Amino acid sequence: MKKIILPFILVFVILIGTPNLHNAVAHTFSGDESASFLALVEMIKIEAHLAQRDLSSNITLAQEHANHTGEHLDINQTKEIAEKNQRLANELNSSLIGLNDAFNSKTPPTTTDINEKVSNLDAILGEIISARISKDQLDNVTVKALTINDLIGETLEHYGEAVGQEENASSNMTSHSNGSESVANTSTHNENTTANATAIINQVDYESAQAIASRVSSLFSELKPSVPSNASSNATTIENALKTLKDDIDKKVPFDTLDGLVDEQIIPVLNSTFNLKLKE
Repeated sequence: MKKIILPFILVFVILIGTPNLHNAVAHTFSGDESASFLALVEMIKIEAHLAQRDLSSNITLAQEHANHTGEHLDINQTKEIAEKNQRLANELNSSLIGLNDAFNSKTPPTTTDINEKVSNLDAILGEIISARISKDQLDNVTVKALTINDLIGETLEHYGEAVGQEENASSNMTSHSNGSESVANTSTHNENTTANATAIINQVDYESAQAIASRVSSLFSELKPSVPSNASSNATTIENALKTLKDDIDKKVPFDTLDGLVDEQIIPVLNSTFNLKLKE
């Protein structure tokens, strides 16, 4: 469920006005929490860059993407950033507000202004990652795989909203808890891929789904060299299935087709390859 940005801004106002947070004892974050946070950062970047891209072609879409940059943040995540570095928490708040204000002003923003704001946001998020997540976890293969898992869930959620169909099973992909592993279905891709294209009713979510799917493929390409040699065939299976995921979104296949690809050919293999112990 999407969150509007107003509560996020109010949270930061509260945090800025709470000096004792500087002295608070920051807790150590688990790998699961770090993966979720990395996925959050990816989503902020994706929406900001889509806003930047759409500025010259469709200001309405660009404005909506800008408005979505803060939708995934909640009070716990904003507190976590402030625990690690209050300055960065304040700067992230100012950067997100500035980006939204630029698109919501009476005068359309210039390309130069938006490029500068997005570049500044990227830099702040990079600093936040360094402050929020230890190098060991940033380099951890399981954390990287869990981040990919979360983003696949985001892909399916946004595509579902784009075609007017909610996706409830995505909780299986984003739930980092112990449970039995699924057995990969290695059957050929569902013949529904040849069906007529599905109507897109929400272009903003459709663009987000496309961008997330592309980013997932890039992240897995970076992770692939870390796959154990005895699981190299799994890596190829995942890589090919992620390409199919992106292609299917571009083709606007029925939602059930995309859902089946994820549930049967991507998540089970990702789960077993990296021993993620995802909940079924």
